[in-house]
Amino acid sequence: MDGASIGTETTASKAADPVRKLLVLDTNYSLEAIRERQIEQSVTCRDLDGFFAHVWSVHPFATLVTSDRWGPRYGKPETYELAPRHTIIEAKVGRFGRLRWAFPLNFLLSQVDLFARLRGLIRREEISVIRAASPLYVGLFGWLLARSTGIPLVVRVGGNHDKFFETTGRPIEPRLMRSRKVEKRVERFVFSRADLVAGANQDNLDFALANGARPERSTLFRYGNLVDSRHFVLPAERESDDAFLNQLGVEPGKFLLYVGRLEPIKQADHVIEVLAAVRRRGLDVKAVLAGDGTMRADLEERARRLGIADHVVFAGNVGQVGLAQLYPASAAIVSPHTGRALTEAALSEAPVAAYDVDWQSELIETGVTGILVPHGDVTALADATAQLLAEPQTARRVGANLRRRALDVLDPRALDEHERSEYRKLLGAAARGA
Repeated sequence: MDGASIGTETTASKAADPVRKLLVLDTNYSLEAIRERQIEQSVTCRDLDGFFAHVWSVHPFATLVTSDRWGPRYGKPETYELAPRHTIIEAKVGRFGRLRWAFPLNFLLSQVDLFARLRGLIRREEISVIRAASPLYVGLFGWLLARSTGIPLVVRVGGNHDKFFETTGRPIEPRLMRSRKVEKRVERFVFSRADLVAGANQDNLDFALANGARPERSTLFRYGNLVDSRHFVLPAERESDDAFLNQLGVEPGKFLLYVGRLEPIKQADHVIEVLAAVRRRGLDVKAVLAGDGTMRADLEERARRLGIADHVVFAGNVGQVGLAQLYPASAAIVSPHTGRALTEAALSEAPVAAYDVDWQSELIETGVTGILVPHGDVTALADATAQLLAEPQTARRVGANLRRRALDVLDPRALDEHERSEYRKLLGAAARGA
């Protein structure tokens, strides 16, 4: 499958459909981060190949995470045109610069102002549906918008918050919700009132169902159509740049790869432990950590304590061009807890050692498409990684099987059509109700 074939709705079906428009509330990435990581596809896919005539993607407090270079931290929301059918709206973490000392009040004023602007936008543009990327803050914000404008709310679930809490002992949105107890109440409130709940995978959907989502109003919106088209190209046919690997100080087939945020929930520290363990066994490899986050300094210190600092490469946030080269060049992928990046790795035919957590068992089957070990068992994860390094024929076989499984489960064309079908049913029901 090549990138040009992804997502094709027929001209006839487009012509027969009414004009639809979508508003998405999502705090996963700011536009600055989207451009840095080259993940525009994760946003532009939302129009489902023209099913939605226009999509507005909104980050309610983008300047909480943007750099000082991006623009003023306080003020009115900023609007950007990402693509012909896609507008980005980024609100500020506070409405007025002179109130920066009163953060809670300033934040509240910013959110009230954003709510009023979005409600006006919904009515002026006749937006058809609101989609929230979480059942927590943006889910509650989306529900209020939906109730005040009379349009349906879709909540897409991209994580199992109960398992996250089990792993870290921390709430998902501590600055907004304060405690996991409060978060659970919000989740149940939003899930039970959403017009449609869509899990990114079965594990995430099961979490939603266990917390109030209604089975008859639930479905799956998988990762496949969010993935950059470069990853669907056969690894042997991808562009290669030796200078890129030289810059990182690694050679093909001689490094482990982790792709993801350097945050506690992702357990990137386990990758450091795995590298130390496999090197003690005489396996001369490095580890490349592609991503950034609050744990970076701690991970650097841990590598120093284990005596492997010279063998760990902190690559920072790597764009899709670089990742499309890194995955197939790696000796093995170490995946403690990975979302979309596991899809990218699978499409690269890379051998994967992974924990049995979240959705990873939906792709990784021991001995068939990789090696899956009990969640949190670092020794088992190191054993699995060492096995893939020591048995290159096995690694190639499971990697090839993994790509085939990913193409079967995560075919973007099939996923686009499924989403269009679910939206048609949702909007049809809303029209009948009106």
